[in-house]
Amino acid sequence: MIEVRQIQEGEVARFLELLCEVFELDHGRASTVFYSEPFYDLRRKWALFENGHMASILTTTPLDFGFGNAIGIAGVGTVASQRKKGFGEKLLQIVLEDAARNGEPHAILFAHQDVLYKRCGFETVDHVIRAAINQTCQLPYSGMIPEAQVEEMYAEWAKQNPLRLNRDERRWRYWRYVFRETYAAPGGYVASETNLCREAIFSTPPEVWPLLPSAEWYGLRSMTKFLGVPTKHEREELLVMTRNFPDVPQMFMSDQF
Repeated sequence: MIEVRQIQEGEVARFLELLCEVFELDHGRASTVFYSEPFYDLRRKWALFENGHMASILTTTPLDFGFGNAIGIAGVGTVASQRKKGFGEKLLQIVLEDAARNGEPHAILFAHQDVLYKRCGFETVDHVIRAAINQTCQLPYSGMIPEAQVEEMYAEWAKQNPLRLNRDERRWRYWRYVFRETYAAPGGYVASETNLCREAIFSTPPEVWPLLPSAEWYGLRSMTKFLGVPTKHEREELLVMTRNFPDVPQMFMSDQF
């Protein structure tokens, strides 16, 4: 018998175990992140059970774009012994139907392969790239921008286009969950995690990027071009796939789920 539903409290350990098994994660490290990240919510963790045994899993994340509510889909996986039975597709279809009924008709995910997701109505609209910053990088002598100021600048930027992601209090907690150093740039800021930059808002690209000399950019290719981020040695990391989106989202990978 096949059953698809949100998991219950007593099934969390098995869910995490299966997640680590499928994605080859260290269980100790994964469990710390799993339970502490700001979007932890059992109502967002789904599983397909075959004869009472958890076989496939996925997690959704709520997203608020200017055009409407969406879900981000991550951690889609099936235990090795149960693959090629269509479990992942069945699980995903039911989750998408449930989300649509509950006012989240749009969906987005990042993937290495597209086969499963194309069967569920997703299309590849962009790519996530990683590249060296092709500009002088040097950390400034001045201090970081206060978080409240960063939030104000982002909110102003987000409201200019409905394809941009809005950030509520919980999403900002998620943003701060990974410590980001945020320094001033012309008309905005540049945020980084040590030597990786996932977010930058500015009126004109800075002549000197407030980053470590070895810094890299990680973002959607369309956003890289839109912002005018100078890059070199670019390489594709992930597919950006959407379902029922009006156009390519304008979002930063600091909101990656």
